[in-house]
Amino acid sequence: MTADQPGTMPPSPPQKGVRGFDLDMHLTFAQPLPRAQALALVRALPGLTAEPYARPDQPGEVPSLRLTGPPPPWDELRPVLAGWLAGPVRVAEVGLRGYLRSAEGYTEWVPWRRNVILRRDNLSGVQLREGEKYVLE
Repeated sequence: MTADQPGTMPPSPPQKGVRGFDLDMHLTFAQPLPRAQALALVRALPGLTAEPYARPDQPGEVPSLRLTGPPPPWDELRPVLAGWLAGPVRVAEVGLRGYLRSAEGYTEWVPWRRNVILRRDNLSGVQLREGEKYVLE
C-alpha cells in the first residue's frame, strides 16, 4: 500500500525544533543554604526555572543553583543580581545562552562563544550579548 492509494494518509512533514537564547545564570553561595531558603531567594525573578544543586551527602543543603528561562529586562535583573552579590552569593555567572529545542521537547545548549570575567561589583560591564557568559566574582 502506498500513500497514493485511497484510504491511506500522506506522510506528515517532519516537526521542526526551535532555536533561541535564554537567560542562563549559575549562582554559587558563600555558604550552602537550606533548599527552601535558596529557592525563596530566587523568587525575586519570577518566570525562571530554578535547578538547585545539592551534594549527595547533604541533600538539604544547596551550595549553588542554576536559573534558566526567558530573560527579564536588564533594569529588573541588575538590582536583584546586585542584592544577591552583596548578600549570600559569592559568584554569579550570567549570560544569554543559545539553545536548540527539538520538537519532542529536548533541549541542547550551545557552548558559550566567550567568557568575560568581571569583579563582582562591576555590573555595568555585563552587556548580556548572545553567547557571552559574564562571571562576577
